[in-house]
Amino acid sequence: MSAPENWTLISCYPNGLTALSLERSKAAPLRLTLDASRQDPTFRDLIIPRIQNVVTIWCYSLATVEDFTQTLPNFPRSTPNLQTLELGHVDDEPNWDPSADPFEPFPNTMRSLSLYDIPIYPSFLGSGTLTKLALHYYHVHPPLEAFLDLLGGNCSLEHVDLTIEFDIFPIPISHCRDVIMNRLQHLSITCWDAMIARTMVSSIPLRKGARLEITFRDEDTGFGLNDILSGISATHLSNLASPISMEYFSSPREIQLTGPNGSFLYRHVWSSAGSFQGVPFVEFPVLPLTNVQDLRLVHSESPIIFHPSSFPALEMFSVERGTDIPHLLSALFSNPSVPPSLKTLEFWNCIITEEFMEELTRFASDRKNTTSAWLHRVLIAPRDGELPTTDSIRRLGEHVPVVDALALGWVWVY
Repeated sequence: MSAPENWTLISCYPNGLTALSLERSKAAPLRLTLDASRQDPTFRDLIIPRIQNVVTIWCYSLATVEDFTQTLPNFPRSTPNLQTLELGHVDDEPNWDPSADPFEPFPNTMRSLSLYDIPIYPSFLGSGTLTKLALHYYHVHPPLEAFLDLLGGNCSLEHVDLTIEFDIFPIPISHCRDVIMNRLQHLSITCWDAMIARTMVSSIPLRKGARLEITFRDEDTGFGLNDILSGISATHLSNLASPISMEYFSSPREIQLTGPNGSFLYRHVWSSAGSFQGVPFVEFPVLPLTNVQDLRLVHSESPIIFHPSSFPALEMFSVERGTDIPHLLSALFSNPSVPPSLKTLEFWNCIITEEFMEELTRFASDRKNTTSAWLHRVLIAPRDGELPTTDSIRRLGEHVPVVDALALGWVWVY
């Protein structure tokens, strides 16, 4: 009760806590949760005397803009310290007029803006202080062309993390506008349509060192990663350059590449079970993998084989929860042209058999005979705490300077 910050989350619900929370929050910054469909009739009168202390507004169930302005009169002038605003609709067809901007002037203190089926008003993108902008469209078609026009040339948004999610299919685009002059530092796109993803990615270049994320929701339409990559502009490719780190999750398919000037994450969800099969490394014809130094496979139960020739600069190879390790690494153990730079092998939560330990020891022995290709470290952390025998670990240690054998003993609670 003596800590005002514990009472700063103020809801409009008729639960009797509004007046008590406002009293105990004193002069602390306030966070408001507004719901036009479940609002205490006294809420408006209670909040007006403290409205200048509001820094965050989460507002839902808005059929019209009047639902919002009636609760917060004289908005946005009445909230000069607002930093976070999240707006959502009440039904499938919110009655918001995109031609009349009710948010002018937008507070110059704004940092984060999230819109759910709400029009993109010019005052939103005219803010020079935004660092995060999230646009979610579930029931109405987003005005993509208008958005690109507003975004283009707006230098105030250069450092913004931009998230765009489309849950409707298809989204009509009559033509693609010129590439905008902005340089975002983080672009995240979620959609069903590969054409929309290509359009957005190719139209919005990123700053050097930026992060690009694509979540593709495809249900047997035949589109894949290469369909998305075909729209990546030269700006993105030069950002990523040649990736030095690669991480692959097989289910759901997720591939993350990290380069010297940026990173790229591709996530494929809601696909049929068969679409996850196949070798993942052939899906990057336009992104060179020759400089990858760190490769990690997670949930690699699918029948894939690691091809050392694709990663000549590999230094660390990590496998997590792979149940068919011998099959996965057969090309590595039998290939004489294995990357000479490979120094570290890690096996996390895998089933490590004595037969595999023999193969691994033979591989380490062969590499030891070539000084430039000496394996420096092997980490073995099997699931359920089942370590290989002490003798097999000792034999491996005769050829590897550092062998870490960890019994994880994880307990899963459901």
